Amino acid sequence: MRVLQLVPSTIGHNEIPLSILRVGGPAVTLATLDEGSGELFAAAERLGVTVEVLGGRGFIAPIVRLRRMLRAGRDDVVLAHGHHAGWALVLAAWGLRQRPVTVVARHHNLYHHIERRRLRLLMDRITIRWADLMVASSSSVGETLMAEGCPMSRLAFATNGRSWEGSPDPREVVERRTNDGAAFRLVAVGNLKSEKDHPTLIRALGQVVATGRHVELFIAGTGSERALKDLEQLAIDEGVRDCVVFGGWCADVEQIMLAADVVVHASVDEASPQAVYEAAGLGVPVVASWAGGISDILGRYQQLVPPGDFYALAGAIIEVIDDVPEFRKRASRFAAEVRERYGSERCGSSYLAACDLAVRERSGPRQRHGTTKLGRAIRRIPPGAER
Repeated sequence: MRVLQLVPSTIGHNEIPLSILRVGGPAVTLATLDEGSGELFAAAERLGVTVEVLGGRGFIAPIVRLRRMLRAGRDDVVLAHGHHAGWALVLAAWGLRQRPVTVVARHHNLYHHIERRRLRLLMDRITIRWADLMVASSSSVGETLMAEGCPMSRLAFATNGRSWEGSPDPREVVERRTNDGAAFRLVAVGNLKSEKDHPTLIRALGQVVATGRHVELFIAGTGSERALKDLEQLAIDEGVRDCVVFGGWCADVEQIMLAADVVVHASVDEASPQAVYEAAGLGVPVVASWAGGISDILGRYQQLVPPGDFYALAGAIIEVIDDVPEFRKRASRFAAEVRERYGSERCGSSYLAACDLAVRERSGPRQRHGTTKLGRAIRRIPPGAER
């Protein structure tokens, strides 16, 4: 089976397509909708993979180039990652009688609903209707896809993950503190978007500080200038501006998390957040909401708090920082299991298994509703729901 992965951009180190490349070997290739100048491009080349660069000026040119590739019939299946790549794939494949199987991996959950992006919601529904198979990275994403019209016959589940080789040794990490007076360090990793709900985190920090505990919050993530200013003003209003560091983009996120007493993830919505399974896999205590795919990752190990409840979030933070050694012991007990569940091998194998099923079962008219043989085959237990 020949698989072409399609990514919207090579910016950043995206472990999901890299995991699929490692597991799939020479039968798996990569194409990008941008100009191929990012870290993912370099990482793929180090694996010996030649990346097809489809990017150029405008939105139409990459789709035209992709359509030519689909017509060439070189690949058995094309796996698109994320909504932009998914939209490009279904548009490029539209109307072609002979084409590869189209599979779209959904890496967002309710974000377009939360932001009320009507055009993007429409494109999501078109993608669901036109793609041969949708892949969900968590049980929550699967539920959202079905609510948006995806029948079980065209829904598969896969597990995100990463390579844990080369992760820093916690014993060799030097704590990074910008405020030497802080007794405890909280770290949050995530872009400054509404779904990450940094306002609830900052309000929770205000509650913690009000108890007399000395803490520092380091936020690793970029965002718009407006979002940053709003959060800075909120920190001032809550009286914790001196306790919050907005770190922006950070190359050494793992070391930052390992230097934390607790990693806090206050999101109101998630698909399968990498920051959460990375922190848990590194054995760092995590305080998080139960939003979206977070429950799949941590629900079996610990209590989670309601999204948007800064009182509950503050209480959970206080519980950890009042006994950090004990919570580090608890985190270390399940760290190895998290690394196995969200490892590169399992990630790559799960996505390739979905592609393989879609290719083997593609025959005759596609059913829009009901449960076909393919549907029965791929209705497996969602990520994180294993017993």
